Amino acid sequence: MKVSILTALAASAILAIGCATTKSLPDRMDEFVEKTEAEYKNYTDEQWAKSKEDYNALVKEWEENMDNFSTSEKVRVMKSMGRYGAMVLEKEVAGASDSLGDILESIPETINDIIDQIDTAAIKESVDGIKNGVEGIIESIDTARLRKSVEGLTQSIDTAKLREKLEALIKIFGGE
Repeated sequence: MKVSILTALAASAILAIGCATTKSLPDRMDEFVEKTEAEYKNYTDEQWAKSKEDYNALVKEWEENMDNFSTSEKVRVMKSMGRYGAMVLEKEVAGASDSLGDILESIPETINDIIDQIDTAAIKESVDGIKNGVEGIIESIDTARLRKSVEGLTQSIDTAKLREKLEALIKIFGGE
């Protein structure tokens, strides 16, 4: 019996010591976020990945056990989650603005490269060729003959018949 009592007493002491040294989830979340806040601006991509992995593990534990916490503990955890979310957002925005800055900085160089590739002499030669071709077409038109053809066309139109057909179409489609 003494052995049973001593064994039970030792087990209780070990359990009490173990419980006393285990921090609560709200405490661990606060410590994690405080540590991240102190160091995140210098994190590498790998450190961010590890941080997010650790955070997600804490969130999972929170989601599985949140009903076991008091309102004040819930508020503490939610505030810590908000602070961590703000750090992640800041990191993502900074990364996006760095990328945008790189793109904007490269635009003048890209435009200069394009300009360097343009053969302005070839473009001028092409434009001159088009201009000469159009001038040749215009010169080749026999305006007297064209005028005579247009006059003949207008004289051959029977305006009375045209008016009659237009009036018939108007009546078909509901006009007056």
